[in-house]
Amino acid sequence: MVQNQSGYLSLLLLLLLTLFSGLGMEVYLKANAENRMVKRETQSRQALYIAEGGIEWAKAHLLVNPELRQGSLSFDTGQVDILIEFSGGEYKVTSKGLSGLAVRRIEERLELVNGTWVIKGYQELHW
Repeated sequence: MVQNQSGYLSLLLLLLLTLFSGLGMEVYLKANAENRMVKRETQSRQALYIAEGGIEWAKAHLLVNPELRQGSLSFDTGQVDILIEFSGGEYKVTSKGLSGLAVRRIEERLELVNGTWVIKGYQELHW
């Protein structure tokens, strides 16, 4: 009878070990998925901030060189590409920020009035 109880105990331990292993795997998979979502959100925000920085870079450089039509900058967290068009007295500045796999684009229409930039339009472009 001692061997019979030992068999039940072994079976019970095996079932508990399987149950806890399954629960542990489930917790790991959920945490890993959350981590990936947070990483994507962080990269998306960084791309947006980089794109906004590209707009500010263009404003500063257009004050010095009104003929500027494009630019590109690299950062530790990503890069930005800027395109500038001039028509009808206003500049259309399009800034594309890249961070990891995230891409965010911003377009601003600007007019220079008495040495100060006036924003005529702002939009985030979704392509």
